[in-house]
Amino acid sequence: MIKYPNIHAYLLAGGKSSRMGTDKGLLHFQNKYLVEWVINELQFVFEKITIVANNAVYQKFNLEVIEDEIKNIGPAGGIFTALKHAHTKSIFVVSCDMPFITAKAIGFVVGQSAGTQITIPVYHTKMQPLFAVYSKSCLPIWEQLIEQKFIKLQEMVAHFDLLKLNVDHNIIFDEKVLMNINDKNDLKKGLQFLKNEN
Repeated sequence: MIKYPNIHAYLLAGGKSSRMGTDKGLLHFQNKYLVEWVINELQFVFEKITIVANNAVYQKFNLEVIEDEIKNIGPAGGIFTALKHAHTKSIFVVSCDMPFITAKAIGFVVGQSAGTQITIPVYHTKMQPLFAVYSKSCLPIWEQLIEQKFIKLQEMVAHFDLLKLNVDHNIIFDEKVLMNINDKNDLKKGLQFLKNEN
């Protein structure tokens, strides 16, 4: 697998989920923490991986951990923190609650990302801003949007030069690759996917 030394991966693990009632990344998902499923795939693709989290427990995964610079605004703050922290021209952003991502899916999105500010897959008409490539050049406008009280990612990304990748018919993206574990029903569904694979 090709590694991308010029793109820094940031794994957003902001904190306690209101729907799950706990820190999602630290949920047990089969035999690993939820976040470990994501880390394992990122390591095939990136040399530099940083976790954005407000919980010191994430240090145990032996990766750099940085705190959200702007707390309590959800992933908009995590992306701001990542863009500010990065020394590379682009970053790849992924949420900690996507255990079925694959190195191939990551590589596909990253491979399409040259020359645009944000590269984002669209699956069944839904944009996936937490599985996307962001140019460092997004930082000033991203900060302005937060100052103007924009925190919904779908609205924020519309202010940039945006490449939308329709992946509905792409065999790399099956129904579970971009699945988020948002609540206990999703957790149950995800575990059923694993059971069906074994």
